[in-house]
Amino acid sequence: MTKCDGKEMELKGTDATTFVKNKLVKFSSGYLVNAAAADDKAEYLCLESKLTTSTGELVKVLPLDQTIVFRALTSITPVQATHVGNEYDLTDDATVDLGNTTDKVFHVDRIVDATNKIVEGRFMPRE
Repeated sequence: MTKCDGKEMELKGTDATTFVKNKLVKFSSGYLVNAAAADDKAEYLCLESKLTTSTGELVKVLPLDQTIVFRALTSITPVQATHVGNEYDLTDDATVDLGNTTDKVFHVDRIVDATNKIVEGRFMPRE
């Protein structure tokens, strides 16, 4: 069963998975899993840490949409002005890959700190 309180939700996690607060997660075969490189979407932000879940254990998440602006760590130092306005893939469940534009998961709106690889932007809707 899915529980929803405003935007925050509790969804079922998959078996033997560690979920970490502030990491990206998505659905796979009906259960939450951690996002990874080469994923074509990031559906939720994990809002709590849980060690080694059992199948169906509820995990608190925030659904992602284009109205939510995030600060994200990127894979390239320094971030360049040419990155702004483009969509990029994920490096892993916590990092945007500014060297890859295959899946276009995250749109970069602006540079927050070029040296420390921080940008601000939004996750793109899945097509």
